[in-house]
Amino acid sequence: MGIAKMSFLQILVGALLVFLVSGLPAGNSSSNATVISSTPGLVLLFTASINLADFSPPIPIPAGERIVAAVNNGKLSGNALNGNIQGGVSVIDILEGGQAIVISVRSYGLTSDGVPFLVDENGIGTSADGFSRLTLSIGGPYANLANEFLLTETTLSSDRKTVSSAIYQTVDH
Repeated sequence: MGIAKMSFLQILVGALLVFLVSGLPAGNSSSNATVISSTPGLVLLFTASINLADFSPPIPIPAGERIVAAVNNGKLSGNALNGNIQGGVSVIDILEGGQAIVISVRSYGLTSDGVPFLVDENGIGTSADGFSRLTLSIGGPYANLANEFLLTETTLSSDRKTVSSAIYQTVDH
């Protein structure tokens, strides 16, 4: 498959793998390093839909502008997690006229069975699409999700009112 036909998320996973492997010692079989022999797969755990308040007026920053919006509410749905987002904040840095976008979202809520959670999402992309690393602080029957390496594919609606994300767990083949 040529690079032009690969999704942004596939390219990201490949780049992440190169980054992880590049720090490993080479040619020393007595090393304790673990060599990754295949590209990790992705398993969809849940989706998120977040409704945003109006964005702040642009705040000038080096190479662009920053906009901030409150997270009004949202929903998590899927096999691994269901719940409601109750609030939070979204910060978006638009750099070089939109050629690069850096996002940071922090939101909180309750699962459908009443377990509180906090989500931290940080990532980079373009105005077309992007990826993020999601960190989930949660306990109870979902505590295992707090230790997972989670990637998201995130899009912002054209009216900048809704953020939609697909949250993936990385798995070995």
